[in-house]
Amino acid sequence: MTTHAIPVVARPLAGPPLRRSGPGGWWWAPLAWVVTAGAGFALVAWADPDPLTLRGAILPLPALGVLSALLIVLAWRFGDVSGAACGVFAGWVALVLRTMLNGTPYGFAGLYGDMGRIAASATRYTVTPWSADAFVEEVPAEYPMLYPWLIGRASILTGVPAWRLVPEAEILVTSGAVVAAYLLWARLVRQPVALGAAAAGLPAFGDPRKAFCVIAALVVTPWAILTFGAPPRGRLAWWAAGLVGGVMVMTYQGFLIYAAPGLLALLALTWWRAHDRWAYMIHVALVVACAAAVSAVYVAPYVLGALKGGQALADLYVSPDMAANPFPFLDPTPLGLLQLAGMGGLIFLRGREWWAAPLLLLLAGLYVYRMAMMARFVLDGHSGFYHYTTRMAGPLLAAAGVLTVATLLARVGPGRYGAAALAVLLTGTGAVYWRTALPEDVQPWASAWPSSKHFFTGLAHRETGFPARLIRDRVAAVLGPGARPRVLSADERLFAYLPWKGYIGGDRTAANTLTRYDDRRAELARLAAIRDPAEFARASAATRFGAIDVFVLDDWRWRGITFQPAQFAGFRQFTELPERIVLLVRT
Repeated sequence: MTTHAIPVVARPLAGPPLRRSGPGGWWWAPLAWVVTAGAGFALVAWADPDPLTLRGAILPLPALGVLSALLIVLAWRFGDVSGAACGVFAGWVALVLRTMLNGTPYGFAGLYGDMGRIAASATRYTVTPWSADAFVEEVPAEYPMLYPWLIGRASILTGVPAWRLVPEAEILVTSGAVVAAYLLWARLVRQPVALGAAAAGLPAFGDPRKAFCVIAALVVTPWAILTFGAPPRGRLAWWAAGLVGGVMVMTYQGFLIYAAPGLLALLALTWWRAHDRWAYMIHVALVVACAAAVSAVYVAPYVLGALKGGQALADLYVSPDMAANPFPFLDPTPLGLLQLAGMGGLIFLRGREWWAAPLLLLLAGLYVYRMAMMARFVLDGHSGFYHYTTRMAGPLLAAAGVLTVATLLARVGPGRYGAAALAVLLTGTGAVYWRTALPEDVQPWASAWPSSKHFFTGLAHRETGFPARLIRDRVAAVLGPGARPRVLSADERLFAYLPWKGYIGGDRTAANTLTRYDDRRAELARLAAIRDPAEFARASAATRFGAIDVFVLDDWRWRGITFQPAQFAGFRQFTELPERIVLLVRT
């Protein structure tokens, strides 16, 4: 039997065209991912591990060992198995996340904060196919709609409530992000190197709570080079680049904004060096036009709504990440060392390797945006979400580290050194990611592996739910079955369970610009000041933003605004609900 060394790197890194046949072929990546992820789900269902104990949480690690041994055997027989290895690794990531959520119907962090709003948005799309806010149905979405839209549409097809599908979406999109990134990187560099670049990005930013951000963060860098750069294998066709760009806008457009200075610099550099500058500009224009057409169903309604005015409040939120280390390559961790190698490679190889200058421009653009928005934050409190720049910079630097190491290995020795490096990278990446997914502060042993990037797995298991069914039944008794009233709710979780029309969301710094949160709150303050029950009934049925049919209050309060029981003489009152909930239904 003939043996083969795995050709991990060769000079140049771009190497030969993509292959389809054999375990190293690119199409093996999605195939192996589907098979491995399905097997992982089945394994968790059969073993029923308890992730709140070390015995249950450790399940994915021996599975990783078995899969690694299998891939080594395949590599010994076939040589390059990067396609299959990518799919298997992505499937193993799905096993990790499924294990950590075993025993709870909720996704990571439960229905708290943004996770509850994602569930509410998914539930909204079970009753409308058009762009809509998670709470105020009449207003188009500001947050990208594709991820919750797909969950909502899947809920209709399967009959499973949308909030129950959120954890499955988190698992599949996060693990599938590795495959998506690999397929794009494989158009730029040799497939084993592409696998390393895609996998290394996951521990840099792989938080399944924001699965849609994860896939965008891992994909945006190779897409930018394939679209606006001059890679050795050539660019993506304008329609393919535009399609990916449009889908990215609908998934999470933020990284395109944060990297805009770098994208413009990359575009200018490529134009300056192009043999046919006019043809390049036509390519760019076609890409932009295609992306705009693909994302129009989301962008157009929002732009039209914005022309009527709004109140931008979301980036007033002060996140702890805004004060976090903006230079991940300075962290004293294995990932930090890889990113430090990447930073060095971007600087010292920028004139020697074709990939270094584009990556350096994108990284520099992120820091330019960050500094500009930090200055704005000081001036007016709006941050522009500058803390998200590290969520793109982390995977970018990790990929740069892989490319730097691969370049050095290509110069000093045969492919077996690269194979060993890739094996170490995948094993270390898997171990770090498993540790990060552990339930935080649930068992004493969890603190033995401290992590600042945990996924709030414990919150998913501590989520107590919300008495949505009791509220639904009592409202139906007054308004009839199937009623979808406009509701003022002190708890946003109501909308994760029921696709009712909201009057306003609960969190000011998470509000859609077009909902005019402050104006709506002012209306509520005006209503609370009305003491005459008849006048209150009339005013609450004719506010500036429509009638409020149902009040779901927390001990007669809504977010600091207090109502009085006597005001609701014209409403059916239910005060026996749990958690101090007071339900008031217009009769």
